[in-house]
Amino acid sequence: MQTFLPYPDFRKSLEILDSKRLGKQRVEAYQLIRAITSGTGWSRHPAARMWSGYLNALKLYHNLAIEEWVKRGYRNQMNRMVIEGQIVLPPWVGDEAFHASHRSNLLRKDPFYYGRFGWREPPTLPYVWNEDKWQEPKREKF
Repeated sequence: MQTFLPYPDFRKSLEILDSKRLGKQRVEAYQLIRAITSGTGWSRHPAARMWSGYLNALKLYHNLAIEEWVKRGYRNQMNRMVIEGQIVLPPWVGDEAFHASHRSNLLRKDPFYYGRFGWREPPTLPYVWNEDKWQEPKREKF
């Protein structure tokens, strides 16, 4: 369960993902949205907790993942999310340690594919979850 953000820019992050991971991002973002809005399932997972309070930003990530998936010529059967109101980005967007940990983990998952981006991180960094920047989990309206 992970939303990969090697960069602060959602679109740029999704554009560089290999197709296997990109396809999973659509599903995982949807599962996180369901967990946050229902308070069940993965709602206590760090990936859900870090998005708590930022549902519109997660919906944007989901929609952009679908957009990139279709742009690559893949068939999509997932619905785009309706975003009502303002999109507020989580405070960890732009945190270099957070994004570096995602680059590192992508390098570990597929060194050949991600090695071409010239990232300097070793492929051994743990994920940075930025727990100190989380909001208390709350059920949000789908």
